[in-house]
Amino acid sequence: MTGLTPQMPVQPSRLLLIDDDRSLAALITEYCGSGGFSITAADTGEDGIRLAQQQYFLLIILDVMLPGIDGFEVLRRIRYSSNTPILMLTTRGAAKDRIHGLESGADDYLPKPFQPEELLARIQSILRRVHPRENLASFTLGDLTVNNLERSITLEDRPLDLTGAEFHLLKVLLSQPGMAFSREELVHRIFGREPSGLDRSVDNLVNNLRKKLGAHANGKDRFKSIRNVGYCYICGNDGATAP
Repeated sequence: MTGLTPQMPVQPSRLLLIDDDRSLAALITEYCGSGGFSITAADTGEDGIRLAQQQYFLLIILDVMLPGIDGFEVLRRIRYSSNTPILMLTTRGAAKDRIHGLESGADDYLPKPFQPEELLARIQSILRRVHPRENLASFTLGDLTVNNLERSITLEDRPLDLTGAEFHLLKVLLSQPGMAFSREELVHRIFGREPSGLDRSVDNLVNNLRKKLGAHANGKDRFKSIRNVGYCYICGNDGATAP
């Protein structure tokens, strides 16, 4: 297994910025765009919470000082229903504020003012921690090996004949075995679009993968459907997930 290599997807990955400083938002939008990210901006905590609940974002950039409810309350409400990585911004320098944010579920903390290069580096660092396997050139999970450089997956050294969408879906599920991904998140990550109400694309892809991979040697299904949520990949060791 090789070391970490930063990779930007072809489709710009969407980030949510919650900050009422519009000039800073414009700067972040421009700079993150050059790094392979697109920004959706909200200038109030309420709007940020609504967007975070309605859409999938790879990461959220959250300012502490907001009109109305502050960033800590926004963080608390988002964390109630979402594990999306959150990077907090603040002009506060007190250690207790940084500790409060991290203990409340923030993934990192960047004080203002900051250089845009540092912001981008922090974003990429968080994503490498959150999605470690997806950033590896290759990784193995049980009898499957993912090669990101060749965009191929082998089953017991036998190359699988996968479409591009099937490869991407399987790679995402294998990156965090046992973790349930919503259909909305999977549609956005695979196709770069929002799902429609009757969108069955992910269900069809999972059915195709079930046929191509078969069950584990112990007869257990590789894919688990979580009702009203989505899917996760289950390892073959009696249903337990890999560490």
